[in-house]
Amino acid sequence: MAKKMEAKEWSIARTGISLLLNNKVEEAEALFDGHPHSFHVKAGRCFVLFMNALMTFENDKLQQAMTLLKDMERECASDIGWLKSMKSKVFRTEETNKDYINKLERQIVLADSQVCSAILTLLQQELTGYVRGGWMLRKAWQVYQHAYSQILQLYQRTFGTSPSGFNTRCSTPSCNGSSYSLQSLQSPGSSEWSIPSCNGSTNHPTPVSSPSGLRSSLSMFFSLTGITSEQQTPFVEPSEVSRLMSAVSFGYGIYQLCVSLLPPSLLKVIHFLGFEGDREAGLTALMYARVSEDMRAPLATLSLLWYHTIARPFFALDGSNLRAGVNAAKQLIAECQSEFNNSALFLFFEGRIQRLESNVNDALQAYAKAVEISSQREIKLLCLHEVAWCYLIRLSYEEAYRSLTQLRQQSRWSVSFYAYLATVCCGAIGKFDIVAASYRKILNSNNRMSKETQLGLFVMRRTPKLLNQETGQPYAVLYYRLLIYELLYLWNAMPSCSAESLRGIVLECKGNRSDEPMVGLADLIEGAAYSYLGDTQASIESYRNCIKRRNPSNDANDQHVSAFALYELGTALCIINNVEEGKMVLSKAQNQYRDYDFEGRLNVRIHTSLKNFN
Repeated sequence: MAKKMEAKEWSIARTGISLLLNNKVEEAEALFDGHPHSFHVKAGRCFVLFMNALMTFENDKLQQAMTLLKDMERECASDIGWLKSMKSKVFRTEETNKDYINKLERQIVLADSQVCSAILTLLQQELTGYVRGGWMLRKAWQVYQHAYSQILQLYQRTFGTSPSGFNTRCSTPSCNGSSYSLQSLQSPGSSEWSIPSCNGSTNHPTPVSSPSGLRSSLSMFFSLTGITSEQQTPFVEPSEVSRLMSAVSFGYGIYQLCVSLLPPSLLKVIHFLGFEGDREAGLTALMYARVSEDMRAPLATLSLLWYHTIARPFFALDGSNLRAGVNAAKQLIAECQSEFNNSALFLFFEGRIQRLESNVNDALQAYAKAVEISSQREIKLLCLHEVAWCYLIRLSYEEAYRSLTQLRQQSRWSVSFYAYLATVCCGAIGKFDIVAASYRKILNSNNRMSKETQLGLFVMRRTPKLLNQETGQPYAVLYYRLLIYELLYLWNAMPSCSAESLRGIVLECKGNRSDEPMVGLADLIEGAAYSYLGDTQASIESYRNCIKRRNPSNDANDQHVSAFALYELGTALCIINNVEEGKMVLSKAQNQYRDYDFEGRLNVRIHTSLKNFN
């Protein structure tokens, strides 16, 4: 009966998540509310709130998700903590099947909670939050390391083999002499909980050796009196073993993807891991997790869709080839049709696929349908955000302005960013009276986020450029269009522009050298447009012109122009087989500039390029 109840609880959580993804919010909430004491249902709700926070990025959603994740972490930690494990040894409490599964589940959810909290902290890009996010990831790795090792051993004992489709890189490394081990990095008193290390017997791990005198003394006492951790592992149903393997694979995959996308410079500063995330291992783990019956399976699919349609193009992991992840994303959506055939969130990803394939009209239709069938404000705003970008890609400034104005009024996320985008759209169509009025509003807005995030700093640095600071008057139309092209370039959306639009961008850049917002910006944009049109030689010439115009007298301000131009030049040189010069230019871009717009994002791109051309 206990086993049936356990299975029923995670199945209920899975049903609730599926209801939410199929736009049935009220039914899902009623299901969740009907099981207030279920650990699995609470964990499922945690994952849903985390997803909502990622979608909207609004402060109240972020705080709500962070609070619930912290509560979940504390609950799990108290259930599997060091003191509780020692009490069970003192009183020789026999571990039942249900207890054993429960302990493994809580280890997984503990690590999942830490990873989700770390992702929210890192993605907020607060200048003080990177170290905190890194520390959370480090703690999560310690738990995954142990939980994954236990469950993998359980799987191998049950089935006589490792999970099919797994790469060996997905296996948790041993602690003995491995550069991947974090045991040596654990700091004293870092948390109220700890997990077993890998230096015990393979089937019966012993508690972590702690620098605490109390723990060391108690451990010695227990060993002398014969109280040890040795006990027979209870029998676990094969179906439960498979589900637990999938459950731990989900968080492990998310963890690996997250770490692999962090800037290399951040990893060096924090020293929280000592190795890079393995992107391929993360993707393999998520592909395994998505085909299970566990409640995390739909979330694993969404994570893979996010990676292929958002992360890959955003970080330019495949350069200007925005379509690199499209086929994988299409296959994922096709395989989910039976369960999520009318899901607004899956329609959103269909829109992303169409946009990456430059089918902007089809993307707009997908977003419109998603808005029509969804009752969730979060998804409606997410689609409206994409609609605005589709209009920008199509260079339809009037339509983009209307969408951005709506976002500025309805969204609680980075209102100043939407205000800036709307303002440059007005400038691009000659509505200079609105430009002047919006400029004053942006200046007067006291947005806390604008002082603490990379996006906020971007807006703060761009706002003075909206008007001529000497005369107080607006600039010419082409000036504002260059600011829009800069947005399209920095967000890696230019490759989605049509060839006709790209040729128009080249013509406007050629005629706007004297009235550009930043020295060399027109050359950088021109070079990018040439590159996306397939004319590598012309793009190289434009990038060289940009660097020549900026160095050395104009390089004190707007250094992102120089850094991105060097990155583009280095990558283009490597493409035409001038690899040595290209790598030298890439290294210069990596080492010569600091504290510029989107430095972390560019460092990820440079790091990827250097690895690809080694």
